[in-house]
Amino acid sequence: MTGKHYFKTLQRGVTLIELSVVLLILVALAGLAVPYVGGIGSTASCQTTDATMHAVKEAIMGGAAGAGFYGDTLGRYPSPKSTPTKYSLAYLFEPGDWPAYNTKTGVGWRGPYLQNGGVLSTESALNDSFTAYSTTTPNGKAHIDHNVTTLTQVFDAWHRPIILQVPTTCSISSNPLDCARLVSAGGDAIINTPINDEDADLRNDDRVLFLKIPDPKPGGNIPCDQS
Repeated sequence: MTGKHYFKTLQRGVTLIELSVVLLILVALAGLAVPYVGGIGSTASCQTTDATMHAVKEAIMGGAAGAGFYGDTLGRYPSPKSTPTKYSLAYLFEPGDWPAYNTKTGVGWRGPYLQNGGVLSTESALNDSFTAYSTTTPNGKAHIDHNVTTLTQVFDAWHRPIILQVPTTCSISSNPLDCARLVSAGGDAIINTPINDEDADLRNDDRVLFLKIPDPKPGGNIPCDQS
């Protein structure tokens, strides 16, 4: 074997080895990038949901933009006038049986209090923990209107409805309404926040926002970058 021929063989072998190393490095980097990008998406969804829930809270309780549903209806959370405990965020969009706002009495529906909403579809549905609240199944259930599939709702970043929970008891206050909160099921599509746990201790990845009081649970929600 001449020196020239040996040099060409060695040069070809080194090139193939280098190519293999480069491919291995690219595969390794791709493996690292996929979970990293996925984590960024999850964090962004969590933050977007929190922002949406704060906008819903302002629409209910009132804020810089003016009075909300709560003030216009003399201290009622979104529900029909005739059935005060049939809670649904749909009444931020639709008056139901509420009369139009009366400027003289300062009472009545003057919505829509929010502009963006939609009707629940099968793609938005949660698992069987997302059911209408009843006194016979109070824990682990959502407190929401039975006609959720036909009424306008507010969606979180996972395009699942944000629900309104109002516990029947509240250790923080003599009035259970003080413990009303908005709840998003989070990324796992399961509502883990029990309706009758006024402190919402078992929220897991749920996003919880109280309407009248500061979050009573030490630490509150899991930080978005850890959820």
